[in-house]
Amino acid sequence: MPGDHRELRQTIDHLKGEIAFRAKLAVQHVSGEVLLPDYYRKGDHDRILQGRVEATRRKMQELAALDIPLSPFLELGAERGQRSLVLTNDFGATGVAVDISFHQLRSMEHFARLFERPRLPLRVCCDANQLPFKSNSFPFVFCYEFLHHFPALGPIVQEIHRVTAAGWFYFDEEPFRRAAKVALYRQRSKIYSQDTMRKHPYLRLLESFISEPRCDEVEHGVIENEELSLAQWQSALSVFEQRDIELVSLDRLRSKLGPRIRVGNFLNYFLGGSIGGLCRKLGGPRKDVQVNLGEMLACPDCLAASPTGRAEEASLFEVPGGYRCLQCGFTYPCSEGVVFLLPSAKLQQLYPAFCPSP
Repeated sequence: MPGDHRELRQTIDHLKGEIAFRAKLAVQHVSGEVLLPDYYRKGDHDRILQGRVEATRRKMQELAALDIPLSPFLELGAERGQRSLVLTNDFGATGVAVDISFHQLRSMEHFARLFERPRLPLRVCCDANQLPFKSNSFPFVFCYEFLHHFPALGPIVQEIHRVTAAGWFYFDEEPFRRAAKVALYRQRSKIYSQDTMRKHPYLRLLESFISEPRCDEVEHGVIENEELSLAQWQSALSVFEQRDIELVSLDRLRSKLGPRIRVGNFLNYFLGGSIGGLCRKLGGPRKDVQVNLGEMLACPDCLAASPTGRAEEASLFEVPGGYRCLQCGFTYPCSEGVVFLLPSAKLQQLYPAFCPSP
């Protein structure tokens, strides 16, 4: 069909790899049991998350000062939800944290206790390629280190744009392609291993220019698309009418990404680095900040069955043990506070233990 981007989305094997990898992470970072010896241990991970909590609070204060409504929000790729916990507890926001990993979303209760932020967002296990929300639902959508896990930017950014109301999409800590790189060899140690962390920072920087890294994510089948060009970023984000995008190289070299690559972007283009910023969707009144989150939910099966992928946004209503579609009658399960809103066939493939009985 015209506009069909299925070949540019994650495959079922990619999603299975994400789930298997993040299930191990959840165990390692909650219980301390080492399942991934070349990844951060529990104590190191707790300190990293604490830093992210503090950085998120500062950033959200900046956005609030710009009169950007932080509620209701949608966090994509929320994992264990430390950023959503900041919004719900420090800013009194209401919102939804989504991820493909049930195990990571379930671990949010542990991190809520650890960071003394007891109020939880609505947690939804879903496929970001098929977000189970009605169009124009959220005035604030955000993500960190999320967009590069897809084979192409266009389809996922279009889906984000669909569920964004007249409001803002914020993203950060995403990679863009480094022009000055020649992969002369493959590193022996994985990027988060203790051997790698013991190397001098300047040596690690040099190796990033001349070698191919190894990481647990890729070995589990997770997409790590760090070769996204600035042109690809420009094209994908152009669906938003207004954009304020920044490029950062070596933690200090900064430039703005405009409608075309400019002379001021040359060093960033050459060195690579991270990209992030704020995009705005215009049109229509601002969303009511007191809206019921349940009214935003839409049946994934009915969304997928629509010729346009968005016309038949059948509502869901809460029933014991889950949410039922008013149109097709399918009941999506809820377990340990996490709602599964995956298309029924994909739910069977990814989480067969949670499928409702026929």
